[in-house]
Amino acid sequence: MADIIYRPAQATDALTIAAIHIASWRDAYRSILDPAFLAGPIEEDRRSHWLGKLSTPSPDFLVDVASTGDGTLVGFAATQRNLDRRWGSLVDNLHVLPEMRGRKIGATLLRSAARKLASQQAAEGLHLWVFEANEPALAFYKRLGGQVVERTISQIPTENGRTILRVHWPALSALF
Repeated sequence: MADIIYRPAQATDALTIAAIHIASWRDAYRSILDPAFLAGPIEEDRRSHWLGKLSTPSPDFLVDVASTGDGTLVGFAATQRNLDRRWGSLVDNLHVLPEMRGRKIGATLLRSAARKLASQQAAEGLHLWVFEANEPALAFYKRLGGQVVERTISQIPTENGRTILRVHWPALSALF
């Protein structure tokens, strides 16, 4: 396997990040999200989202990408620093192309995000939301020390009232 290079995202990465996000959701969420959404509207939704996020970045919204040696992006992590007083920073997104999963790219992105947050004096704690039905992702987060601390029903229409779980790491250093 070629070396994977990790770096901060740039505005010019927005459409490729959107494409990774789309591919990841279509693969992992095919039995979770509304099929009509996954068949088409997801594309404009994610493109618009990432163009907006990266064209005028907030200093508290951190995005790192993973690429192969030839520069092809294969994954990304996005965090929101100090989003919640109780739970800390939020892992807003963590996605790796389906064909690149199992190579520790996601774990490296998550660990790197935790280190970067700590270096910016982020409050302790990191959390994310994951679909209960996304068993592979839930197992991945648990392997990395995350604990399920909350369970609720998603209010987002395309998520069909699915159960989501908050996974929490009380200390950023738990991921170093």
